[in-house]
Amino acid sequence: MAGVPAFCFVWKVVMRHKNSQGIAYSVFPFGSSRQMFLVGEPEEQYSCQNDLQGQGKTVPDYPRQVRNLLENVKNACEKQGFTENVTCMCHCFIADIGMKELVRHLAHEYFPEILPDSTTFVPQAPASGAVAALELWAMSGEHMKGGWNSGNPQIAEFDEMRWFFGGNAQPDAKQIYTYCRSHTAFNNLRSQLESKDFQLDQVLRTWIYQGHLLLPEMLFQSHPDDETQRYKELNRARTDFFGETEFLKDYLPEGYKGRAYPASTGIGADDFDVVISAVALDTQRKDVIAVPLENPNQTSAFDYGEVYSPQSPKFSRAMAVAADKTCLIFVSGTASITDSESQHIEDPVKQTEQTLDNIAALIDGDNLSRHGITGFSCGLENLECVRVYVKRPSELEVIRQVCERRLPVDVPVLYTIADVCRPELLVEIEGVAVAGK
Repeated sequence: MAGVPAFCFVWKVVMRHKNSQGIAYSVFPFGSSRQMFLVGEPEEQYSCQNDLQGQGKTVPDYPRQVRNLLENVKNACEKQGFTENVTCMCHCFIADIGMKELVRHLAHEYFPEILPDSTTFVPQAPASGAVAALELWAMSGEHMKGGWNSGNPQIAEFDEMRWFFGGNAQPDAKQIYTYCRSHTAFNNLRSQLESKDFQLDQVLRTWIYQGHLLLPEMLFQSHPDDETQRYKELNRARTDFFGETEFLKDYLPEGYKGRAYPASTGIGADDFDVVISAVALDTQRKDVIAVPLENPNQTSAFDYGEVYSPQSPKFSRAMAVAADKTCLIFVSGTASITDSESQHIEDPVKQTEQTLDNIAALIDGDNLSRHGITGFSCGLENLECVRVYVKRPSELEVIRQVCERRLPVDVPVLYTIADVCRPELLVEIEGVAVAGK
């Protein structure tokens, strides 16, 4: 590795904050930039009366809840100085996908600096019962090139690194099948990358939200008896799209052996379609390392047997990016699996414990060293943003109790209701850990 450039810094403790307005965030330095992970929900679940056709009933007040959410997000960004030279990645989770255009309209009319064009709208209900929730990853710096509304994708440039935040990549295929629609959504992601002079092999992290994830689906109209699962068809499309791509070949540690794939989450959604978002990195710096992480207690997903999917899921368990004495670790969607087998069937508490154990083993400093990134200690206390997918709303509270006991105090956590990739899995957890030397 080359020497660390002159703009490196001494690691500082992350600042975390949670307030009564439904906002929680972490702020930390990364090179010459400042980074913020934020999650937000309306501080109250405002409602109103619907007197349509004389059938008066109380319904969620979407405009009031969304305005309140965005106003509080805006205030938090202003308080922390994320107002100028800011680039961000934003996911907006909506309880009713039919309200997507209303949310987008309200954001652009009242708070255009908060919800960028690259926002990915996800049809997943916030577990709290709110109509919408936001997760924001913002980068800011005096010399940052970029801005809140610099289009889709968003590009952040600082310290000789270019970061790509692509969102809302959707299919344009006329076919109804998951394989075709997923493949064209990936192609549209590729178009986003190429529009900013990025390549597919520079992708670090993807999120894939697939409607009705576990439903069966016919492969071909001419063979109506030949059925498969929608998640398996998504995996087939991803495998074919990735093809022979050599991911991160310019960023891997010297002597790295093995297959490299982006970190990823493939999770259920409430409509019937698919939407994808992604992060990529472009740099000529020789001291920047990006390496996929595998869990010593789990079979790599891309080595799963055909019983789980004829084309195995092509993703890594996590992606670590080390630069300027800081290591960002993007943890893929993680569940209660050891080796390749699901554990603790029908026990949401033990599944949550096992999931967090898996994440702890994945981001542990010894595991980082095994993958060629040395000098960092890391554990669950280093998680700075967490997302928890809960399959059954009735089990939310017991899952939340485990997370609150084991995760850092005041860490931004977002709980949503979503289907997980196996019928027996009840919870999936992802996040970002930040470790320093």
